[in-house]
Amino acid sequence: MKLSILMGFLLVAAVGGSYFYINMQKAQIDQLQVELQTAVNNQAVLESTVAQQNSQITQQLEMQRQNQARISELAQANDEAREEATELRNTFARHDLNNLAIAKPGLIEGIVNRGTKQVGAQFIALTNPRQFDETPAAD
Repeated sequence: MKLSILMGFLLVAAVGGSYFYINMQKAQIDQLQVELQTAVNNQAVLESTVAQQNSQITQQLEMQRQNQARISELAQANDEAREEATELRNTFARHDLNNLAIAKPGLIEGIVNRGTKQVGAQFIALTNPRQFDETPAAD
């Protein structure tokens, strides 16, 4: 009988130990599932962040390409303007207007008068208050 009591006690102890071990394992599985879900959520956040950053990088590269193209256009326009300025300097260097005005004042006076008349006509056209009317005014 002592043996059966001892065996019964050992059986109850084994069942109780198994119960606590199973509950402990179940709690650990629940905790790991929560951690797994957190890791999955973190992975999704990470993937969306990486996709967003890749998109931003692509946009920045496109903007940089456009800026480089614009800089190239402006550099070319600058070179053309510099060439034109150099040509004008060379033209004025070849013609000494002071000596020409002293030697032939009538020629210079005619050129200046025509230029002044042309600038005056352009100024009148630019400052005409009726220039934007739908019906043109008779001059």
